[in-house]
Amino acid sequence: MVFDTQTLTRVVERCFDLSMSGALPAETRAQYNAHGKRLRELLMQLLGARFDANSAEFKQATDAMHQTNHALSEAVDDLNKVTQAVARVTELAGFLDKALGVAKRVIS
Repeated sequence: MVFDTQTLTRVVERCFDLSMSGALPAETRAQYNAHGKRLRELLMQLLGARFDANSAEFKQATDAMHQTNHALSEAVDDLNKVTQAVARVTELAGFLDKALGVAKRVIS
């Protein structure tokens, strides 16, 4: 049996995407970059490997990979939600500026 290298490729890509996200602290970006590089090396080795699909190690690695892929997907979604919220706050401030511009009187 061959390993699911397509899912592992997505995990590697997400690690590299997160390593370049300015929304994360520099230390976290560095960790994602290091993990992405290590996983990419493992991916290259796994491309030619064959496994016993019933082995505990194969099942454990496959399960962990799918869980990690899901967790990274959620992390990317959460970062996108944060970015969208910041955009909404910016938009709100603009609307409030406009509303104050047409107010008849501002009490300070």
